[in-house]
Amino acid sequence: MSTFKNNLFLEFQQKKQQVCELADAAFRAGWLDENAYKEILSKINEDVLVIGVIGQMKCGKSTFLNSFLFGQQLLPAATTPMTAALSVITYGEHKGIEAEFYSVNEWEELKSLSKRNENEVNDAQTQSSIKAAKELYQKSYILRDKLPNLLGKTQSDSFENLIEYVGADGKFVSIVKSVRITLPEEWLKGVEIVDTPGFNDPVVSREERTKDFLKRADVVLMMLYAGRAFDATDRDILFDKIRKVGIGKVILAVNKYDIQLSQGESPAEIKGFVVEELKKAIRQNRDQSVSELLEDIDPILISAQMALLAKMPMSQISHDEDLKYHFNKACEDFELTTQAQLLEMSRILDLENKVKDIISNQKEEILIRKPINFIFQKAQNELEEIEIKLTQCRELKSNLEMPDVDLQAKVVNLQKAQSRIKRKIEYAEADLGDAYDELSTKILRKAQDVADEAREDCERIINQYKRDNLSRKLQARLERFQERELPRLLQDSEKELKRGLDDNLYQLTEELENIIEKFLDNADELAEQFRFILKKGLDVNLGKPQEKEENNEENFTWGSVLGGVLCIPVWPIVGFFSLLDSGRDDARVQCDDFFSSIKWNELEYQLSNEKNRFIKTLNGDAALSLITGLTEQAEEAIGSLEEKEEKLACVKQKISDLESRKKSLCEEFNKLKSISPKV
Repeated sequence: MSTFKNNLFLEFQQKKQQVCELADAAFRAGWLDENAYKEILSKINEDVLVIGVIGQMKCGKSTFLNSFLFGQQLLPAATTPMTAALSVITYGEHKGIEAEFYSVNEWEELKSLSKRNENEVNDAQTQSSIKAAKELYQKSYILRDKLPNLLGKTQSDSFENLIEYVGADGKFVSIVKSVRITLPEEWLKGVEIVDTPGFNDPVVSREERTKDFLKRADVVLMMLYAGRAFDATDRDILFDKIRKVGIGKVILAVNKYDIQLSQGESPAEIKGFVVEELKKAIRQNRDQSVSELLEDIDPILISAQMALLAKMPMSQISHDEDLKYHFNKACEDFELTTQAQLLEMSRILDLENKVKDIISNQKEEILIRKPINFIFQKAQNELEEIEIKLTQCRELKSNLEMPDVDLQAKVVNLQKAQSRIKRKIEYAEADLGDAYDELSTKILRKAQDVADEAREDCERIINQYKRDNLSRKLQARLERFQERELPRLLQDSEKELKRGLDDNLYQLTEELENIIEKFLDNADELAEQFRFILKKGLDVNLGKPQEKEENNEENFTWGSVLGGVLCIPVWPIVGFFSLLDSGRDDARVQCDDFFSSIKWNELEYQLSNEKNRFIKTLNGDAALSLITGLTEQAEEAIGSLEEKEEKLACVKQKISDLESRKKSLCEEFNKLKSISPKV
């Protein structure tokens, strides 16, 4: 056995040396800058596997780590935006903590933000940032005169005082940026597990720290929330933020699956929904660096809360009303009687075993794979840029080689095509606008019907159940409405909206393609490009987060719609029902307030905004931009013979240089592939 282990160690050392040689060759070839080159060498020699637990806020990251690492509530569950600090857990000979505090500049920025009025801001993210800043600043009062001596510093402390740095009421929590926790666990040697703030973190400096950390991460454990699994924010995290840094392994965990299970969905249905959304995102994503890591992935269903309740001492649970409530609710919902049954029901062991298997058996492979992925992704990005430039240069060369008379005829044809395309789109606007209005009204009515049905159910529960069961039954019904029914309806509505517009768009596309074919020689290529632009514009507007436009209109995503509709000014559901001591009348008043506070006008407003944006995409960003660009290029090519010959010689040289660089890059790519270690 020792010989086998020695052979494995020797093989790993050889692969590390090969990666260093690969990085050196990539640096000399210009694929890597000096900083990236040094980071790879440093990382490969550190021999530390970094596992990041990421996801949106409140998806259950900290609850999972509390169960996995501690068996008790130590890391806060980010009940408010304020409590989300980056925590690093690694090996140490003794239990201990080291806290990093905000710098003076970061604190001044946060203090300035806290003085703004969130009611005067329309952007939801900025509102959330202002609220978090106010909360942090108010919490800092306890430190008062000590702040100047703490900001920008690090502070070590005993493990027993962890709550003071990460707990909601901790003494230092208001100024903590990150915490490093050491545990004397052998399996943590050479491993760092990181609990990151959510990517929708309202505190900018903490989110930037999360992005910096990702550059070091080898394995990403991404936590999804079963009630909204793989929404637009999740897709952005995977296919934008993770793609840019190169990851060796991705694990997907779907938390809170027990909520859907208690509402009648099977594990296969819950997982099937996530897999369907994942496959759709992979198809829409053109970059293969992350897609290849996800192709064969099997999402793991878990309930982190049930796992934590199964591992905590019953003496702690019985003395905490909130824990006792959730323990009893889980046991009643699934007819369980013991913590062992609760642990099995949580499915947490599937995820824990997956993580431990990676640490024990896949660490070396992942440490080798990440820099290789990063290096070859750099080359792939450059090849794609070269192809784009070559296409543009070849089109310009074709124009320059035309006789002036033919070139002028081409410009005239392009202008005719542009004019006819513009008229077709103007005619289509009315039809598409009417179709969109009809579908929007249908979506709004469906959402209101779902709310009315939930409200009627609540009324029946209030009339039927006594005080002992009233709170539990009402909470279950409202959780189903708020966390599953309405989000799923909006997701289904997105699909219905796209399907409803498909027929109109298909007919328009066919008509515009006919115009392009009539006036232009390279019709197939241009028609495909037009179709891609139009589809891409539609996908972006209906499913992905958007950048702010210059007119500061709020951009539409289904996540923003849901957030607006459910922005209900009442207590969290658990705390809400603890107030119902006076019985049915109080419950009825609170339920009425809950449903009457739903902002249906926000949904209507967002749908109207999206219609305007969709029409703008149709009228401005699809075919017209393509034809206008070609027209300008053709007009630019018209000139004196001498000028044309000079430009033609220049563009031919540029094509030659690009083709030479492409050939060289492909040769370098194949050469580096030959020296790359097999993983």
